[in-house]
Amino acid sequence: MHQQAIDQRQRLDFIWLELTARCNLECVHCYADSGPTRALNDGMRLDDWIDALDQAAALGCKSVQFIGGEPTLYPGLPQLIEHARLSGFEHLCVYTNGTHFTDQLKSVFLTHRVSLAFSVYGSSGAVHDQVTQRKGSFAKTEHALRWASAAGLPVHASIIAMSINADDVGQTERMLHEAGVSAVHTDRLRGLGRGSHERPSQPPLKELCGRCGDGKLCVSSSGDIYPCVFARFSPLGHIKSHGLEQVFYGRPLHDFRDALIDAHAPAQHPAIAAACSPEEPAPPCSPERDPGKCGPEIPPPDCAPEKPSICEPERAAFHAGPLTRKYL
Repeated sequence: MHQQAIDQRQRLDFIWLELTARCNLECVHCYADSGPTRALNDGMRLDDWIDALDQAAALGCKSVQFIGGEPTLYPGLPQLIEHARLSGFEHLCVYTNGTHFTDQLKSVFLTHRVSLAFSVYGSSGAVHDQVTQRKGSFAKTEHALRWASAAGLPVHASIIAMSINADDVGQTERMLHEAGVSAVHTDRLRGLGRGSHERPSQPPLKELCGRCGDGKLCVSSSGDIYPCVFARFSPLGHIKSHGLEQVFYGRPLHDFRDALIDAHAPAQHPAIAAACSPEEPAPPCSPERDPGKCGPEIPPPDCAPEKPSICEPERAAFHAGPLTRKYL
């Protein structure tokens, strides 16, 4: 597609790259069923991820979040961060549990000023380690988080409230603020993946925030493309056989957006619907979402991707979801 034609249509603002499904932890609520037994590589080579970055950049994308599994387990992460910067990406974020920070990774984070979003589930190992199912994980996460904060990197944290940690959420928030975390975001459990063991899922579209696919895409570790990290029930194509441009401007994404609008519209409160309309700039978001018009390197209160808002992905359908259609 010619650049002039692309400029006249919606731009890809943000992309998640799920580098691996493997994780050294096995959190009880994980929406992706990640864990240590999952494959480190699931069909995507380093060159394929570089190509994905190039495709996103060609569509005008300036923000990328590397996710997993645990993205720091992927050996090619340093090269991908460097390539993203060289390709013109302005906002780079790694969403991590912080338990696998090598000296090389720390150097790359500092050199390219990478924003770090941490998963934290308790104020101590007694709670956090119950969620991760790995003894000692809290100590490693806290150490990495405090290192990043002391180093002056943009640091954000996400807490998922569930039965195990419900009584400790407030103390966890206070601990994170004391540690220098610039934005702490607390959300509800989603009934997806292992999260469905505690809370059975509602209809899949109701589990989503309502803005999925609106200027953003997710590429999974297998190369499948989704409208968001949670919408694995709606594959749109494959990065190798279809490509980002065909998917982003294709009919399947338009149809998904229409179905999402229909699923959310009946329960929408008018004031919230107006604020969440796709015609309006995207508000600040959680670590699972993109920063919209802002960026992970812009400190709060003006803008932060993990700052709570009415369009957070963990909020119930009543609190978020577009009511208007703008796709062809």
